[in-house]
Amino acid sequence: KMKPSAVSAAAIAQQLDQIGAGYYKADQPGATVIVMKDGKTLLRKAYGLANLSNKEALQADHVMRLGSITKQFTAVAILQLVEEGKIALNDPVTKFFPDYPETGKTVTIEHLLTHTSGIPSYTGKPGFVAKSVKDISVSEMVDSFKNDALEFEPGTSYKYNNSGYFLLGAIIEKVSGETYANYVAKRIFTPLGMNNTAHEGHERSQQARAQGYSQRGEGFDPSMKISMTQPYAAGSLTSTVDDLAKWDAAITAGKLLKADSWKRAFTSYKLKNGQDTNYAYGWGVGQFEGQPMISHGGGIPGFSTYALRLPKDQVYVAVLHNADR
Repeated sequence: KMKPSAVSAAAIAQQLDQIGAGYYKADQPGATVIVMKDGKTLLRKAYGLANLSNKEALQADHVMRLGSITKQFTAVAILQLVEEGKIALNDPVTKFFPDYPETGKTVTIEHLLTHTSGIPSYTGKPGFVAKSVKDISVSEMVDSFKNDALEFEPGTSYKYNNSGYFLLGAIIEKVSGETYANYVAKRIFTPLGMNNTAHEGHERSQQARAQGYSQRGEGFDPSMKISMTQPYAAGSLTSTVDDLAKWDAAITAGKLLKADSWKRAFTSYKLKNGQDTNYAYGWGVGQFEGQPMISHGGGIPGFSTYALRLPKDQVYVAVLHNADR
């Protein structure tokens, strides 16, 4: 009998390539794609253009904005600080921000990680888009939402929330004495050899980056400008599919955190009524063809992204697209 592994990797790669090529037109913004299985690369390819004005083709190692895939790095940074005993998952927000209003007493770090804090998301507030070109300090942004009434009692409901991850970045800075950009570079990217990953504006390599676009009718325009001080710990990182494959390999090998921390990071949070949220710490938790799937997407001006892990089959897929829809 033929073993399934005898189905050649080349044949699978060819099928994957055909799927990719079908999605992205050669003369439009495209995507970089990596597909890993058991630590080996099945497909690593780029489709479409990195720059429409000079017709530069996308390369598989082009840097792109990650958008909300950033959140998993913020979550791991928080778990590192938890392991060092510097913070606890049940610490209230007021422990780190004494001037935070009363509501902060009932919101814990775990609520921030799991989108169950009830704090309104600053990206959904009126006027956010118009203001998003401006540089803003961490404390100014926290001040912009800290007095808002909670939308629900913390832990009773799930509502995707960028304010929570912004606060986590601020907590990382308070506790570590490092800027968020420096902390993730020093404690995550450098040890893992993720040289082309950084908080945008704090790059650690000269790696070429793709231009980001937005669709306008039939065509594409360069996307609107945004200051990366705005998405911050909720969405400011840039990377390549190669670095994301390194990240997945490090997770599979159990690096950076203890095994029980990784397990918690991938365990769906339960609301007070026992209901599953299908979201863990910076990762969505679901199923794919009957097996566990851990995944997250991102959308940010110029880019849309998606990455998934199938831990049982040791499959990892990352797709970085240089248009925002």
